[in-house]
Amino acid sequence: MLNLNASDPKEQGIANALIQRFDKDHFRRLLLEWVVDANVSFRQPEHCRLRHIFEYLNPSVAVTNAHISHDTVRKRIVDLYIRYKMCVIDNLKSTPGQIHIAFDGWRSRNRHALYGLICFYIDKDGVPSKLVLGMPELKISHSGENIAAQILEILESYEILDKVGYITLDNAGSMDTAAEEIAEALGFDPKKRRVRCFGHVLNLVVKALLFGHKADAFEAKINGEPILDAAQHEIWRKKGPVGKLHNLVHWIHRSDRLTYRLRALQEEFFSQSDNPKIRAKKPMDVVLDNLTRWLSTLYMMRRGLELRPFLEDLIEKVTLEFRKECRNGARRAKEMPLCIREESLLSDKDWKVIELMDRVLVDFEEALRMLEGDAQSRVRKGGRIEAYGNMWDVASTYEFLMDRLDVRRTITT
Repeated sequence: MLNLNASDPKEQGIANALIQRFDKDHFRRLLLEWVVDANVSFRQPEHCRLRHIFEYLNPSVAVTNAHISHDTVRKRIVDLYIRYKMCVIDNLKSTPGQIHIAFDGWRSRNRHALYGLICFYIDKDGVPSKLVLGMPELKISHSGENIAAQILEILESYEILDKVGYITLDNAGSMDTAAEEIAEALGFDPKKRRVRCFGHVLNLVVKALLFGHKADAFEAKINGEPILDAAQHEIWRKKGPVGKLHNLVHWIHRSDRLTYRLRALQEEFFSQSDNPKIRAKKPMDVVLDNLTRWLSTLYMMRRGLELRPFLEDLIEKVTLEFRKECRNGARRAKEMPLCIREESLLSDKDWKVIELMDRVLVDFEEALRMLEGDAQSRVRKGGRIEAYGNMWDVASTYEFLMDRLDVRRTITT
């Protein structure tokens, strides 16, 4: 250890002193905090290279056997959760007023159906506070009754059933039922205690603007999956310019060849410019949209407008190559890619519609940004102290959107 001679009493004393000063429990606690905060795998502390680094920095890590396994990581995190949960329960019990809740569902990429439950309250010192109470996985039917049962179970575990105030939820039918079930269990009127999520209201309005009044039926047909076949291609195409752009973007994204060709067209254009700023630009890829998140559709349209000349150039080149191969007998006419067929091409009028929708949705994006937040005052850029997400801002945001839509309607007519 540190090249000290163990047979020399003086040097052995130095080694013993270094070992005694090393706090094994503190080292492990810091390691656990890193695993949780960085959201890394529980097996990460077992990595031999990482352990070598620890031992190089302080040989006491190896001498005291301070390394931890993935099983230890899990056990200690669960133990800490149980210990701190009691502190949270005591804190929630001491709140002078009601505790308001909000919850919503989300499915992870590896198909775990999770429901996040958040609570909001004023603590005993008068400070606005919020906590994540749970993230249960719903493995059975996502009915309102089942959702409510999960939420009530968590609220009961924190011993706050008698302190629940208002509930903020989206407008899905299952959430209506969940609110009614919770209200019945806790003995209050759901119509008086239910707050509808403004962000979800915006989502419904934007989907109606983008896809018409039957947006839910359209979403059910697509089922949230990316375009894969001719049937889904046709469903999107019938939704107009935005649907055509969606098809084009996903077609390019799924093909490495088309992606690289789109980049090459941009690089060729940039390299021929006399402007050094343009020559220094890097090529951009298309942006995929997600049917459940309207902002992704806005970002898809913005990138599409930026890439329009290159997209049109790409389609023209692919079409010419296809026709040339057909003349040479290498292809059959029915094999023509869906996105370069006449009915799928974006016309000048289609691009004007996309440009108009981009301008309209900018207002909705601004409204969403204004109401994102927890209504707590913080120091913002420029030293201003501002709060976003206040309840009283909702009405003014509705007025803002109505005024902007009237302006857009006047311009288009």
